[in-house]
Amino acid sequence: QGEVEALEAEVGKAKEEVKSAQAVRDKENADYLAQHQDYSESIDACERAVAVLKSRSADVPQSLAQVRSSALVPPEAKAMVESLLALRSDSRQAPEANAYEFQ
Repeated sequence: QGEVEALEAEVGKAKEEVKSAQAVRDKENADYLAQHQDYSESIDACERAVAVLKSRSADVPQSLAQVRSSALVPPEAKAMVESLLALRSDSRQAPEANAYEFQ
């Protein structure tokens, strides 16, 4: 009989462990679902922001010019703005022809 009682106690302990593990999994699943929802909303917001930015891409040079003249912007950032503006202005000009030089 002592052996049966020991086995019943072991089974009871195993059931408690299963119950505890299930509670942990349920909590982890709830955390995952909340995080997934947050990421999904963030991705959706980013996609909408990209669409808005693409629709306003013509305003970029004017906006960059405003940033360039702002006293609140550090010199390193102003240098990057200058290079972006230079790239943009270069892209509107015809590329230099690569001509064969006759000797």
